[in-house]
Amino acid sequence: MKKDVTIIGAGLSGMTAGIILAREGYKVNILDAEKKIGGSPKLHPSVHTTPCQLEELIDYVGFDLNEGFIKCDPYPRFYYKKKLLKFPPYVKHNTAYSVERGPRPTSIDNHLFRIAVDAGVVFDFGKRMKFEDLKPGTILATGLNPKGYEKLRIEYRKIYGYWSSREIKAKNASAEVFMGPFTNDYGYTSQVNGLDYSLLFSHREITKKDLADYLKMLDAVGIEKYPTPWIKEEMGIPAEPKLFMNDLVLAGTLSGMIEPFWGYGIVGAIISGGIAAKTVINPEAGIADYNMFTRGFKKKMLRRDKFSNQSDFMRGFLTKAGLYYARLQCVFNKKLAQSPREPLRWFR
Repeated sequence: MKKDVTIIGAGLSGMTAGIILAREGYKVNILDAEKKIGGSPKLHPSVHTTPCQLEELIDYVGFDLNEGFIKCDPYPRFYYKKKLLKFPPYVKHNTAYSVERGPRPTSIDNHLFRIAVDAGVVFDFGKRMKFEDLKPGTILATGLNPKGYEKLRIEYRKIYGYWSSREIKAKNASAEVFMGPFTNDYGYTSQVNGLDYSLLFSHREITKKDLADYLKMLDAVGIEKYPTPWIKEEMGIPAEPKLFMNDLVLAGTLSGMIEPFWGYGIVGAIISGGIAAKTVINPEAGIADYNMFTRGFKKKMLRRDKFSNQSDFMRGFLTKAGLYYARLQCVFNKKLAQSPREPLRWFR
């Protein structure tokens, strides 16, 4: 007889795990501290642009995600300070997607919620649980909240951010990425479903001057001013990947399934929900998948740390030098220039 499964967190990973388990005959109950679907109003509504091998992702989790992943047209543009960066020719063959998060009907949260309800998942909103009261085998998918890491005594890194959003008439998906002295990571704008969102984030604290410089840059490249005040938020990501915490199964950002260099989290969250479900059904298979998907994460994190600890001048120099080298490779390798070369591949 298949057991009942409790999942803490109605985000992408929690709902993905719930859908898969419910379809396998488990009785699934998802608890969430928020009053409704869509995550924390401190973080959403939001838009996230990400590379994605969509067909492989859909095949892995077993349900349709096309409604939530909208192809960017054109491909995102990247800036260093005010300068538009010139990418290698293979970028025109790459694909990126914008994904809406939050409570709006067009969000991927509501898309997964509808699938989960149809599968028989029971949701309990406005429900807070003490970690010490959770039963063994509970799936914990509580996201970016630093308090969750502290209560579980999981070592984590703080991420500092400011964001703003607005509704616009355009429904298409697009994005721009901005690097510069205002952050050792990046800021971006992303649009989809009539929602325009911008986030500036960094592994170091963002000063008022940093935010002001970022806004000046947006203005300089012709982007209309976002509503003020920008919302300040502190987030957390694990210091290293971890599938288990004692007898609990971890999923989503809490499990470290976030791409270490660029911080892409949407696809990793969905995959980790699939891994968590597989771990409940067949622990050995779940552990094997987790190890496969997180291979190389520590090296990537060390590389990112080394890059972000450089001066602004060196980060700019390394970025431009890397792009120049990639363009030069395409001159001597026509096949490379004419084929997609995605910046991130979860499925290999």
